[in-house]
Amino acid sequence: MKVVSVNELKIGMYVNLGKGLSSNTILEEQFLIQSEKQIANIMDQGIEQVAVDPNKSDIDVADFDDAGPDMPGDGDFNPLKNVGAELLEIIADENAPPEKKAKAVYDNSIKMMHQILERPSSSNILQGKEMISNIVDHILVDDETASALTQITSHDFYTYTHSVNVGMYGILLAKEVYKDTDENMRELGAGFFLHDLGKCEVPRDLINKPGKLTAIEWEKMRMHPTYGERILASTDHLSETIRPIVVQHHEREDGSGYPHGRKGHHIHDYARLCTIADVYDALTSERSYKKSLPPAEALRVMKDEMISHFNRDMFGHFVKLFVRH
Repeated sequence: MKVVSVNELKIGMYVNLGKGLSSNTILEEQFLIQSEKQIANIMDQGIEQVAVDPNKSDIDVADFDDAGPDMPGDGDFNPLKNVGAELLEIIADENAPPEKKAKAVYDNSIKMMHQILERPSSSNILQGKEMISNIVDHILVDDETASALTQITSHDFYTYTHSVNVGMYGILLAKEVYKDTDENMRELGAGFFLHDLGKCEVPRDLINKPGKLTAIEWEKMRMHPTYGERILASTDHLSETIRPIVVQHHEREDGSGYPHGRKGHHIHDYARLCTIADVYDALTSERSYKKSLPPAEALRVMKDEMISHFNRDMFGHFVKLFVRH
């Protein structure tokens, strides 16, 4: 057996959680990883390392470093540093096809957001922002990878997958809206990825509740923009670009949003971009109480039933992303 960090898990690995872990989770004790959703399920349980059986795995795990029994408490262990290095390596590979680059960008972004949401420390947020800057730079210059990213976003609604999806859609939309301008795209990207950071202070059972929230539960959920602003301020990462995205991404053009009921031009343009990406991903993601909508149907619903929530010009640019790709 090899002891591996959850950030190193790959499809094709045969994992053994052991009775102590599996008895307290929805997961089986031993199984072959066959989908990204299974990896997300392991991460969602707060598990930091698992045993992998090389003899039962479908891929070669010899190259994976054994994390060792002391890995979670090791001050030198830096998951985000490893993830960032892997991301830079694939981005720099000129021979890698766009689809491979897009998948690597997406998969490493999932790992990044999981680490940040589990431990929203100043150092984790800083390293996450550095990774986001590299992602933004790549999307801005590589149209083929950017196009491929619209095709591979996950439809499983976890806070970290949702954060990555909104981050990707937000960057692509901002690229369309702000081309040939001097907007700070790196900070914009950080805002889109971190828009739901405040959910790490919302009880997990509310976030994952299968069904409608009560009035009291809804009030707690509506606090996450304020929580996000507070976390970023306390870690010294609340720039004037990021602030409106985190605080206002649930405001609506007709004034029906929260937390302040802002309306029209009183909503910052950066938040308007995030709102469109946020709603689209919610519609196209599957939840325990609803099925996901296909992209075309989600766009139709947004246009025909929800257009009063969005800036029309920005929504038009968003539609172009899918018509063109």
